[in-house]
Amino acid sequence: MYVLLLQAREPISYGEESVGIKTLIKKVSVLLPERHEIVEVPVIFGNGVRGVLRDVLTYTFLNKVVEVAKNKNMTVEVDARLLLLMLTGGVLRKRGEAPITADKIKNLKEKVELLPPLNIMGFAIANVMVPSKIKVSMFYPICKETYSLVEDLIGKVKCDLKTSVEMFKEIPLKKLVSETQMMHKDDASRLVNVLSQDIRVSNIEQIDVMRGISSGASESREEARLQALFQREYVVPGTLYIGYISEIVPLAGHEMELLELAIENIVGLGGAVARGFGAFRILYSNFRGNGGKGASELKNFIETKLGSILETLKTNPEGWLGQARATSR
Repeated sequence: MYVLLLQAREPISYGEESVGIKTLIKKVSVLLPERHEIVEVPVIFGNGVRGVLRDVLTYTFLNKVVEVAKNKNMTVEVDARLLLLMLTGGVLRKRGEAPITADKIKNLKEKVELLPPLNIMGFAIANVMVPSKIKVSMFYPICKETYSLVEDLIGKVKCDLKTSVEMFKEIPLKKLVSETQMMHKDDASRLVNVLSQDIRVSNIEQIDVMRGISSGASESREEARLQALFQREYVVPGTLYIGYISEIVPLAGHEMELLELAIENIVGLGGAVARGFGAFRILYSNFRGNGGKGASELKNFIETKLGSILETLKTNPEGWLGQARATSR
């Protein structure tokens, strides 16, 4: 089990559920037996962390492949269908053909072992699901109501941080959640002065049609501006979250190193990232990988198998099961 202690640097707004003009954060019900009470706690689901982690694992691995390939004057080409599978995890679907044979499963295993992001996170292709090697827990904010629930995880945090973490034991949950009013700007006047005078802007009269406003209707314009206002719930900056990642199947050394690098490269969670939400910093993790320090097992893995990795990246993953001809060029 690898414990992660995160601190929000920006408001965290994970959820996207909307009621009217308000976007709510995701919450789960938590039982407080000592108070004979159930409270709603804003959490970050493991699935939400996995989605971000899958993306970062993919980009981190591909960047490492590019680094090694450049040193050997080789180019990296990725089939779009394979890249989509790596980023999304794929989709299970029915298949009317013959059952998957042992030979096809063997071929699939050989391909997947060359691509650690798929091997770590798992995926679905056709009617075959390859399970993930890791479990990502739910991340709870540390506060008065949740402290006893995550106390065992807090106990694994290194001693010099424990005093700071224990201070959150007295902070009530209600102080961690707030909301803010935001606005989608509808500023057509910017078209007047943001472009060079050498550029001609045509079809200005079509702007109102695009925005659903009748020409000359000032009341409609006022209504449109008001509808652009909305509210968003968030967990306040400074809040601590704690959770863990555990191995369901033991990871190889290069896989653990890639996972650690990916964790270090995650910079945001939740919605409204473009509006200044979601950033956090990792205060503590107890991963055993070297994170790029010293001899790199990941680099050695890529260098040893570079030719096979590059050929596999150019293939259609459905071809791994004999459904479609692999598009190797």
